[in-house]
Amino acid sequence: MFFTSYASSTGDRGPVQRFHIDVQNEIYSVLGRTPSAEGRLKRPEPAADPDDVVLNCRALLVLYSAEYVDDLQCAREWSVFTERMDRRMRRTGERPDSLVGVVWRTDALVLPRPVTAIRHIVDEEYQGPGVLGLQRDRHSRSRYQGIVRRVAAELMRAAESPPPVMSEAESRGVIPRFGPSRAVARARPAATEPESSRAHAAEPTADLAGRHVFLLLVAGTRNRMRHLREQVGHYGRSAEEWRPFRPYSEETVPSTVGRAARACGIDRLGVVTPRPDGCLPDELDESATVLVVIDPWLTGDPAFPALWERIARSPARVAAVVVVLTRTDEESTANAARLREAVSRTPARVLGAAHQEAGSRDALAHIVAAVLADAATRPEAGNGRARGRTEDLSIESPAERRVRRHRERAGWLRHGANPWPSILSRTPGESLGPG
Repeated sequence: MFFTSYASSTGDRGPVQRFHIDVQNEIYSVLGRTPSAEGRLKRPEPAADPDDVVLNCRALLVLYSAEYVDDLQCAREWSVFTERMDRRMRRTGERPDSLVGVVWRTDALVLPRPVTAIRHIVDEEYQGPGVLGLQRDRHSRSRYQGIVRRVAAELMRAAESPPPVMSEAESRGVIPRFGPSRAVARARPAATEPESSRAHAAEPTADLAGRHVFLLLVAGTRNRMRHLREQVGHYGRSAEEWRPFRPYSEETVPSTVGRAARACGIDRLGVVTPRPDGCLPDELDESATVLVVIDPWLTGDPAFPALWERIARSPARVAAVVVVLTRTDEESTANAARLREAVSRTPARVLGAAHQEAGSRDALAHIVAAVLADAATRPEAGNGRARGRTEDLSIESPAERRVRRHRERAGWLRHGANPWPSILSRTPGESLGPG
């Protein structure tokens, strides 16, 4: 009858199962325990394609969170189902109310415009505890049960006029309407923005507001990485599916970077990868500010030095180079010294950029926030700044690197205990709800 879609990267599988079962039992109490009244819960394992149930279910229940709107699989599930709804509207002139949503987590949640364009969220509230918080609070039991009953009622009503079924081949042609790689301008009239939102939101800086900000993701696919390392479970069919923080988080690198960028008020963020021939995308022109995130294992690829030279010659302004060396990845930890040495042979200073290392998801988010804040306050030197060629610079030795990192850390500590903006702040731009 219905399918429950949620972001598995939040680690809420248990509470999600409870909510799904509570809604299911409410439906059973009205319709009886029949196969036609049975709902399906999304599998916890990440997948490249939407679950097959999304192609033929009568209604979709969405548990919205910041992780959900940044997850590519969730975006595909949502987009495939809403395309089915659009097809019904084109055929009959009536749009079915087949989509039902709840605000599961409110932390850093900014709903994309395609989501807010459809009125379907039960008990809309973007500053409270969310349904997850209500479920955990024993004093909010009656309110939680009220939401369960309303969700069940909406799902039963939605199932009466289901959208047309879609084939798997057709679903592959559906373009996600949001997700980690979207680059949507978040313009919102100041007169309609609540005063409290302006007081707590991160302000987009003047320097970056007029520039295109890109994440250049230098990572490999699963097939490519098999030739460079033994463990390839962190990789997918595309570079954008790189999940280096498994098993503790299913969040992709583009999702983490996008979340941090929005917390800084960045109005545009694009995700690009080098082309198969090693060339850089055309989007990285003089107007672009680029954050380069690298998987150090790619330094073992013979094509890596040439790629680095292309990045150095790019007209784009490179804000920083961030190497993701996950502490929970045993193979990476065992080879950390060798990987750091390999990265140092293509030093970030050839780009005139800062060099950072992230060992966890939270570290990556904070580094991105700090880098973007620094890039916004850095005087614009023009894209004609003097850049050295790789062969003109001496290779930084391990001893030199230790001294440099010590000085950098000392400088950071002098700026206070918390130099980064809050990652969990609300950001201006995209709608926080209808209206």
